[in-house]
Amino acid sequence: MVNPADPKYYSLIAATLRRDSPSRPMRLGTSTETLLVRLFVALSLIIALAATLWLAAEWEPRVLPIRVITVDGEMRSLSRQALQEQVASHLTGGILSQDLEALREQVEALPWVRGASLRRVWPDRLILKVSEHEAVARWGEDGLVTREGVIFHPQDRRVPAGLPRLSGPDALAAEVVDRLLQWQPRLADLGLLIDALGRDRRGDWTLELLGGPVLHFGTEQLDQRLARLLTAFPRIEAVAVPERIDLRYSNGLAVRWRTDKESDFQAQGKRMAAVNEQR
Repeated sequence: MVNPADPKYYSLIAATLRRDSPSRPMRLGTSTETLLVRLFVALSLIIALAATLWLAAEWEPRVLPIRVITVDGEMRSLSRQALQEQVASHLTGGILSQDLEALREQVEALPWVRGASLRRVWPDRLILKVSEHEAVARWGEDGLVTREGVIFHPQDRRVPAGLPRLSGPDALAAEVVDRLLQWQPRLADLGLLIDALGRDRRGDWTLELLGGPVLHFGTEQLDQRLARLLTAFPRIEAVAVPERIDLRYSNGLAVRWRTDKESDFQAQGKRMAAVNEQR
């Protein structure tokens, strides 16, 4: 039995305490300090990132403004300067925050613009690419129409010279244009040019030749009636100058002759002048 009064007893207890006492409290304190440092660094990075994003969203127009607007694309009727001014007048942000879709809509609202796209070039440039409408004819009083049947109205009312006049319901513009493109080459073989072509709401087609007669085609068998006209027209012109030709007959046509002083030579001269001008 161990005697508590024995000094060896206390030495034994002290040795046991030293052996069983963990040294981890010192390591635990070090790990906590390291964790706090890492948390502080991470929090600082998050705050810096949030501040950067806020700056870009709220103040970036002044920090990273758009300074250069470049216009690409082949243009005949559009002005590059006018397009640049259109984009510049609708800028609401800087190079990062500017709404490009809103700018595209503003550009495509211009009469001669068929389509547009924009892209950013760091640090301060926008590139605008534009495609232009190609008018094949006049439409109505002050409109133009494209090969695809798209009607548009130039604000400055500039109309290219030599375009035929088309008319009809706006919803049928593509059909009228298709008829023009099909018939003009066939008539051109006889030196004839279309000055006006129209379709009314009932479906009646009327064609006016440049320097020549007005042709009534009716509503059906249009290509067959055109073929009949092309066969008969040289013989008609050999007789006199026609004023109107009615093709709405099943097996023939009716002609009303011109009675004014304009001669056949003068009428043909108008057509030849128009052909030479288009060349």
